[in-house]
Amino acid sequence: MKNETILIIGAAGNNGQATLAALQNIVDANTHVRAAVRNESRGQQLRADYPGIETVVVDLDQPATLITAFAGVTKVFMIPGNVENRAQHAKAAIDAAAAAGTVNQFVLYSVVGAEWEAILFARQFREAEKYLEASGLPWTHLRTIWFQENFVNWAAGIKQGAFYFGVREGRFAPLNVQDIGAIAARILTTPGHERKAYNITGPELLSGYDMAAIFSRVTGRHVDYVSPQATATYESLIQDGWPEWQAKGVLELFEVFASNQAAVVSPDGEALLGRPLTRFEEFVQQSRSTFI
Repeated sequence: MKNETILIIGAAGNNGQATLAALQNIVDANTHVRAAVRNESRGQQLRADYPGIETVVVDLDQPATLITAFAGVTKVFMIPGNVENRAQHAKAAIDAAAAAGTVNQFVLYSVVGAEWEAILFARQFREAEKYLEASGLPWTHLRTIWFQENFVNWAAGIKQGAFYFGVREGRFAPLNVQDIGAIAARILTTPGHERKAYNITGPELLSGYDMAAIFSRVTGRHVDYVSPQATATYESLIQDGWPEWQAKGVLELFEVFASNQAAVVSPDGEALLGRPLTRFEEFVQQSRSTFI
């Protein structure tokens, strides 16, 4: 790569930081990495953790703040946040990229199944995808599935011997965030990704029973799988502070998993990285202290 400036929007989140870490290992002196953050304190922390990057403060509800962020940018990775108006945030970034006149690649983080627009999360991301496709910018959609790291939020129950996850008998392939970062970095630093939508899943289909068995093996303590009713899951999410729109979206997603609509392992991630993706048991082993 020569004289590239890569802008990561959503850089302070888990996916953004995984991408920054991967980029640090592969970019050369001709590539500049700029991380967009919501406030300067986040920027200071990122600069400490990832020396050599630049940070810029943006407010996606104030599109004028994007002008400076996009100065000289050639490549963009946009990770819309967990907000109800994330499609509008993506549109603001796409408009800024088009106005900059220097962007030759716009990679949009999205979700597997977005093209079907069957559930809330899919509709939100597909709205952003369609806007990008119509923008005239060279686009790439990086569609992901439920993260392995999300199960950290289920650690309290697992420590008590029960894995409460409301997907009944369904199977899906949870994905490791570090793999997402490595894939995003590969797409941003190699040619041939224009006008492509990659579906990135984990490497294996797992049921709730399979995952409970893995938690049991790794922790050395028996963990039962329990699939609560949707109402119980919803109440638990609300009690944990999830906004209503997102809790309802999670219930829709869980029903997709429960009905095996997402029971597929995509080869795209392994093909992009040239290696197998992280298996769920590897993740649990690496995070064992969280679950015991």
